[in-house]
Formats: sequence, structure tokens, C-alpha cells
Amino acid sequence: MTTRPMLNATIGLLSLSLAGSALAAELPETVTGTASAGLIQISTTGNPEGLHRELGGTIEASSVIAETVGQITLEGLLDTERDEHLAPKALVAPSGDIYAMVAPTITKDNFILVTRDGTARRMDVGASEGTNQPFQVATIVADGGTPIYKEFWYWLTRQ
Repeated sequence: MTTRPMLNATIGLLSLSLAGSALAAELPETVTGTASAGLIQISTTGNPEGLHRELGGTIEASSVIAETVGQITLEGLLDTERDEHLAPKALVAPSGDIYAMVAPTITKDNFILVTRDGTARRMDVGASEGTNQPFQVATIVADGGTPIYKEFWYWLTRQ
């Protein structure tokens, strides 16, 4: 394993309880405060249907993120050396914000958020921390990921 500096350490670990800060003001309401059931679902299972019911928009292939921000930017948010990638589907909200799960190879509850201004961020929904308080990821911390059989079950049962 190399120790390449991770551009994945995007900006800084933020508890988005900093609602008064300029950065929090740039973030959509869905990732400030407590995460909704739909945001938790897409972040932990990759299934965008719950967030789609909450926000509307369109479910698209997750390649929409690379098309929007560029492949190099996307790869900077993923640990590609450990085969991280996006789940197959993403949600493009009516606001223009895009949400897609970081496939659970090494983490359990991370997602990529592209805000309507085109800024891409790696976020953690806070489910594995027990807070359900989304925050921006500063450093990717491997927590064992989610077993593939569990992910397969989620997709089969649509939960």
C-alpha cells in the first residue's frame, strides 16, 4: 500500500453543525442537521429511491458525477488504489444537487455530493458513528465496509 497523499482528504472534517459558516451555507439542507431516511439509505445501500421520494428529481447512472465534475476530480474523492467506486445509481435532485454512494469496499456510509454549483465533496452520513449527522470527509477511514451479500439483499428487497 502506498502512502500517496490523499486528495481524498477534502477540505477538513466538518461537523455540519457549523450552520452559520460560509461552507455550511453552500451545502444543501439535506446534509445539514440530521440526515433523512432517504439520505441514509442512499449512503449505506446505494439505493436512491428513498431520497428520490423525499426530494424528487431523476435517478440516473452514477456516471453523471464524472460527467459533471470530471473523472480526475471524482478519482480525487475516492481511494482508487483500494478499488473504491460509485454505486450504480445516483440521484439528481430538482435543485441540481447530485448524490451517489461510495460503493462500500472500505467504508459503510460515505457518499459523493455534487452541489448545484458543481462542487464535489465526499460526505459521511454519520450512520456508522451513530449520530446520523452528515459531515464532510477529511480523511478516508476504513471501517471494514459492508459485506457484498448485505448490499445484494438491499438491492433485491429495495430497502
